[in-house]
Amino acid sequence: MLVAGISVETVGIENKGGTALEIDQSFIFEALYGQRFGLSVEVPIALKLALGRSISPRIAAAAGDPGFSLSYTFRVDDWRLGVELSYSHPLGIWNSYEADEMNIMSGSGYRKIGVSCSSVRYMDPLIAGVAISADSYFDRKERCGSGCRPLVLTASLYATEALNNIVALTGGLSQRLAWPLRSDESPAETGLSYSLSGRMSIVFTEGRRTTSLGISKLLSAASSPIVFAVGFMFRLSTKEG
Repeated sequence: MLVAGISVETVGIENKGGTALEIDQSFIFEALYGQRFGLSVEVPIALKLALGRSISPRIAAAAGDPGFSLSYTFRVDDWRLGVELSYSHPLGIWNSYEADEMNIMSGSGYRKIGVSCSSVRYMDPLIAGVAISADSYFDRKERCGSGCRPLVLTASLYATEALNNIVALTGGLSQRLAWPLRSDESPAETGLSYSLSGRMSIVFTEGRRTTSLGISKLLSAASSPIVFAVGFMFRLSTKEG
């Protein structure tokens, strides 16, 4: 089965020149074989619209860090278990000097390798699941040497309730624990950092099309802005390998 889609996240931010609107777009391509093996490619593009007259340029766009993943899933009674390997390549703008000049930041500068495990329980009309992931960020070229973040652990809980054959509600919570940044084998930060985020969305599925509208927020930071998200997926082929 072949699937193509796009997701768009929008958030208002304050910077040196005033208010701006950040729009993060991701083009997603997925291939599924035998309902077990999966391959996905994500190509992000960042767009920034300056609302303040003193900001220049008023519109800026840049490519982000593309991501690739391989997955394997299987069924055990009412459970669906899966494991995924992922890699993200640093092509986006991350250097503060270049970001200030272009008025946009679109990448992390790190090569990222990750592994995740998921478990989903089907309880019609409810689907509930948990996912645990471990990521390592490395090989970012700093002004003096290179930097890395050895480990980031994420645990997520999520659930989806089907209201009818077309509409479903979904929500989830994610906890993130990050090890300190290191620069040339010396810690650039002290102590672990923790964050908690939540998301909710409504999903419409009809035929080969799936559309979602949602919001998300960093719950561990009260002043963090709400992020609005829109997604659209289209099954190009329903034939299984």
